[in-house]
Amino acid sequence: MRIWMDVTNTPHVNVMMPIYRHLQQQGHNIVITARDFSETVQLLKQNGINPIVFGGHYGKNKLKKSWGMLIRLLTLLIKVPKFDLAFSLGGIYTSVIAKFRGKKSISFSDNDFVSHKFLTFLLSDYFIFPSYFKYQKVQKKFHIKDYQIKLFNGFKEDIYIADYKTDEHFLDQLPFKEFITIRPENLKAAYVPKDAKTIVPELFEIFKDENILFLPRYEEEKEYARGLKNVWYPSKPLVGLDVCYYTKAMLTGAGTFAREAALLGVPAVSFFPRNEFLTVDVVLQQQGKEFKSRSPQEIKQYVDTAKRTSASLDRSKRVLQEVLQIFDDIIEAVE
Repeated sequence: MRIWMDVTNTPHVNVMMPIYRHLQQQGHNIVITARDFSETVQLLKQNGINPIVFGGHYGKNKLKKSWGMLIRLLTLLIKVPKFDLAFSLGGIYTSVIAKFRGKKSISFSDNDFVSHKFLTFLLSDYFIFPSYFKYQKVQKKFHIKDYQIKLFNGFKEDIYIADYKTDEHFLDQLPFKEFITIRPENLKAAYVPKDAKTIVPELFEIFKDENILFLPRYEEEKEYARGLKNVWYPSKPLVGLDVCYYTKAMLTGAGTFAREAALLGVPAVSFFPRNEFLTVDVVLQQQGKEFKSRSPQEIKQYVDTAKRTSASLDRSKRVLQEVLQIFDDIIEAVE
């Protein structure tokens, strides 16, 4: 079978890779496209994939964003090679193109903020959600049949943590051996309130006695670190799981890094700039594996007292096998 996979954001790369390798081993022909956004293309190339690149990031302005999405959709419709089944995280592009071409599509999501994904839920043929995902509302609204929804008992981060092996030479890339990691909020994202402000400079100040590995999303964010000798940022993307494994604590303005660190047993903080969190983050917070706060003082107190715990790789391996079986079952149904 010829399968089209579309990768539109940096965190998607890690999730896609184990699935991509499995499908290849099963003898399927895979076409991979990507959006030139953040480190997405670079990470794919680091994994040995040279994607077909269509579109980029069009900013937070709703008009420009909508126009950019429309242009990318039209470009994909014309230029994506023939396929039998489409798959992506989010499904915004793949579900539309697949429907136009009379093909089936799979959408994978753990994102409860679904206001901008109505086309995904309206047009996708299959949906893969973590069991924590509150899908009942969208199922009723978009008349999604039970057989279209496939649930797995874990987190999407389990899919690639399952095969994670530490890089013993990772620290050779850094100017220090002990450090905390800070990743800014994604203030350009549509799901972030317009009036949201970063707290990264305040975190730099309150952690001035710590070595800080800083992972900026955009070039302009590097200004936050100007003149700070204890703050260092890499010139190319680092392997995220290695960062999580070796850091003393992970502080991030989003969710992926926090969930990765939490599942590896590393103290994890999310200073996501919304009062509402994804259900998967709420679950980890309730389990005591992830801490949420926008207060630098509270974050400092947590980091100073939090203890590292053991990772549960066996559980992650079971989750991976469950997800791969879901893909095999869907492909069999489509064939």
